[in-house]
Amino acid sequence: MAVKPWRLLGFGYYQAWIYLAVLSTVLFTDPDFFSNHLQFTRQYFSLSVAVCLFCLIFVSQKLDILSKRHYLLVAAASLTAMGTVLISLPLQDPDLHFVVVVVGMTMTSIGNAFLIVTWGALWSRMDTDRMGLHLVVSNAFAGCLYLVVTLLPSFIAVMLTAALPLCSAFTLLASEDEPLRQQEDTAAKPKRLLWKAIAAMAVIPFVFGIARAFSSPVEAADFNGLQHMIVLGMTVFATAVALFVTLAPKQRIVIRLYRFVVPLMAAGFIALPFIPSEYRWMAFSAIMCGFYSFEGLVWLLQPEYVFRTKTSTIKVFGWGRCLFHFFGFAGATFGFYVIDQGMALSSIPVPICLALVLALIVLSTYVFTEHDLRLFIAKPKPAYESDDAHVYRAMSAKYGLSGREGEILAMLGKGRSAPFIADSLFISKGTVKTHTRHIYDKMGVHSKQELLDLIEGESRGFR
Repeated sequence: MAVKPWRLLGFGYYQAWIYLAVLSTVLFTDPDFFSNHLQFTRQYFSLSVAVCLFCLIFVSQKLDILSKRHYLLVAAASLTAMGTVLISLPLQDPDLHFVVVVVGMTMTSIGNAFLIVTWGALWSRMDTDRMGLHLVVSNAFAGCLYLVVTLLPSFIAVMLTAALPLCSAFTLLASEDEPLRQQEDTAAKPKRLLWKAIAAMAVIPFVFGIARAFSSPVEAADFNGLQHMIVLGMTVFATAVALFVTLAPKQRIVIRLYRFVVPLMAAGFIALPFIPSEYRWMAFSAIMCGFYSFEGLVWLLQPEYVFRTKTSTIKVFGWGRCLFHFFGFAGATFGFYVIDQGMALSSIPVPICLALVLALIVLSTYVFTEHDLRLFIAKPKPAYESDDAHVYRAMSAKYGLSGREGEILAMLGKGRSAPFIADSLFISKGTVKTHTRHIYDKMGVHSKQELLDLIEGESRGFR
């Protein structure tokens, strides 16, 4: 089934919201308030999303959240939209304004946490390269959308920004019928590779957090101008990466994407101390594009891990994003500390930049290498690529089963239980029972044993 082009933009709406909320003053109509609370607002958002993700992980252990994800997704997107509008309210009382902004940011953090894991639930059953296409196109689209929205009048810009989470949610819902991966019975990935990936997920966000702090002038007008140029440059880089990643032959998207991460970030940090201040946005653009390329890579690796180990989607995506936000927060805290000590006001410290470049080189050369990445995403033999695979395809065609019903038929034929099927396909047990009932009706059986007998009988004819 061909990818519908407009679906490729779904995650881009969410990314554009992040850019507008964190890398612009669109939501802050009072320049003085923004200048006085720049460090707090950027840091609070990172930390609050991490806390909300942690709470979501805890709640998911008690409740089956993903089985009701359609309703909760719309609620989460609506909460993010309302929080966005709340942040933008122009209030005269400084104390009240601060409280309202904190409440609005908390609402957006809660909504963001659920949006993240719901996108994860979709991607955990989508082919990795197809998902990669979603990500690289969305990344370039988000930058373009950011640049357009920041040029609009304030009220229109705020309303469009508030609508972006809803656009992302509804595109996600419309993508539920994307072709699914073939089921695989595989063992968990070696713990050594997992810890290497976690190390990369700590180092790179920390390094980017430092760059994020260095790119944060105190004055709102300076902030807007610099961030616009950074995002413009990042969009150019991201578009070039997207073209290369999608058009380069004979390489999986994950591998192609990883090759851009360290070179872009290292080049940016090498140039940062020496480039004239009016051109530093170019270096920040390279760092930003490298970071978001790595973020896309992590988005690609997390579903691989979920899919192959049958680990909870919420746990994998929740902890993954917690790591990203926590170490990004730690890096930005260190960067702001350096600025507060007067070490990075007129120039960027050379020793710090060189240390960060060295850390990136060591990471990519000795810790999480391209070889490790290949091992992490290596495709094992699918469980249903066996002598029985063609049997289930033929039976699905003969009895008019849908694609999902065919998947469940194959799993029932292997003796899988309803809870196992629900966890594997990221659907509720009730949905599994409904599909099973439809399979029984179409195939004229009344019990699982009758179904197994029919499969055994039919398989002799199809062999």
